[in-house]
Amino acid sequence: MSDLAVQTKLARVVHVSDMDHIPTEIVINRGATDGVKKGDRYLVFGEGPDIIDPDTGKPLGRVELVRGRGEVVHVQEHMATIRSLEKQKERPVKRIVHQGMSGGPLSIYIPMRPGKTIEEELEPEMLLPFDHVCLGDQAKPI
Repeated sequence: MSDLAVQTKLARVVHVSDMDHIPTEIVINRGATDGVKKGDRYLVFGEGPDIIDPDTGKPLGRVELVRGRGEVVHVQEHMATIRSLEKQKERPVKRIVHQGMSGGPLSIYIPMRPGKTIEEELEPEMLLPFDHVCLGDQAKPI
């Protein structure tokens, strides 16, 4: 199948992982036979109402209700698992590392040994779930 054909063929969400009610992974009904590869990225969306142009009265189509963006992490013959790419930075955390004379980090700080203390500021990121994703929602390559 050509790359263009893969891009125009929308996938459907056929399974939602529900780890502690936080859906960070979904399964779509497209896989290796459809040209899906690990690392491919998808926009996952549901369909909203039909919209009519107020000026012309012509239908504009259905609104795409974005559920999130994801990356293929596992590919099977006829389906693929997509993990959410959306992340949120959490409050910075400080970590203190004690170093001995050799300069390497010590797992146990021994006050008798001379060395220096290094303070690091970490900015952890939390993986966000797909937003209200449902069976039957669609996914398109991005």
